[in-house]
Amino acid sequence: MGSLLNEVRIARQPIYDRNLDVCGYELLYRQGDADRAVFTDGDAATASVMEHALFSFNLPELTGNHPAYINLTRSYVVEERIPFSPEQVVLELLEHIEPDKELLLALKRLTKKGYRLALDDYILQEDERHWLIPYMSMIKVDVLNMTFQEVVRHAKWLKRHSGPELLAEKVETRHMLELCQKAGFTYFQGFFLSRPATLKGQSLNSDQRRILELLPELYRPELDVGRVERLISHDLSLSYKLLRYLRSPVFAIRDIDSIRAAVLYLGQRQLAHWALLLALASAEGQPAEQIRLLLVRAYVCEQLTRHHYGGSDPGAAFTIGLFSGLDAVLDLPIEEVCSHLPLTEEPRQALIHRSGPYGQVLRAAISQEQADWSTLSEIPIPARQLNHFYLEAVRKADQHHAYLVESAGRRRASP
Repeated sequence: MGSLLNEVRIARQPIYDRNLDVCGYELLYRQGDADRAVFTDGDAATASVMEHALFSFNLPELTGNHPAYINLTRSYVVEERIPFSPEQVVLELLEHIEPDKELLLALKRLTKKGYRLALDDYILQEDERHWLIPYMSMIKVDVLNMTFQEVVRHAKWLKRHSGPELLAEKVETRHMLELCQKAGFTYFQGFFLSRPATLKGQSLNSDQRRILELLPELYRPELDVGRVERLISHDLSLSYKLLRYLRSPVFAIRDIDSIRAAVLYLGQRQLAHWALLLALASAEGQPAEQIRLLLVRAYVCEQLTRHHYGGSDPGAAFTIGLFSGLDAVLDLPIEEVCSHLPLTEEPRQALIHRSGPYGQVLRAAISQEQADWSTLSEIPIPARQLNHFYLEAVRKADQHHAYLVESAGRRRASP
């Protein structure tokens, strides 16, 4: 059991509502060399590994008290081996599950107990599970290779069944997100926040321009306390929000009453990070989850470097992780973002080409967040250790994110 548990890998992927607030996380997990989290029927030992692994990961902490979407095999459903309470999870039925009377009776019992069920990877006209739809709270449609007409056709047909809400999964671009919203989907899942959204040649909005102007000044290599103080203090709104954030419980330093004191206490690089994140969190139209994703990635990069995997400076690794998502935030190619930053060649190569020691760290962090198991299996760090880095990053990011959003004056979404 112990050796199997050491090989369980885990990641989480956000599920968004129409306002792009997070309303749950799908847990992606894998044991050994399998390509995905499939635990074979009748394999009690492997199933037990999944139960122990998810318990050991502290489910509420992993999902920030949002519901966890968990893939289940047939044996889990018919035997009702659900180690979590109904309010903690949404149970996803994998696409290869055979629909029959035994399964139907199990679904009735689970719904009676209050469990929410989701039909995963539903494909119109090809799917034999349509008679399970009345028992579902949600139907997930993989839209990755669909045209807009196909997306609309799925939404129209599925909406004939009153009850289940529609989730579009594998939404990879903002354009597809808009199409799915227009078609009537309620929930969305995919990496659309990780890529620039605007078309080439479109102008930046005022918040994006302000952040782009702020970047080179905040990250100048030479420390000039007066310059940093003037820069942040010039923006009264940012200055107020930053001091409010630094006085939050996450820092436990109540006596900071000026930007100069903050620079001297935290150092230029740390202050630059929090000022940048606060500016991002304050930007109009900026999905709050995008900031959380950047923080998780930055913390994973820092942890990997701290434990001697690529790079030599954990602080630099954190910065590179943070910068790696600015192309999506600012809707600019990463090359253009880098042209505005005072970077040496090593971090520039890491950001643009994912090369060099910090590029290695960045690739590993992105592989973890995207559940790229094949790439992770090549990293010479035990799965248990990588999980620890990731979960610690999630914990820190969630903690900071709550106060960043609050200090920015934005609404905090409830679980």
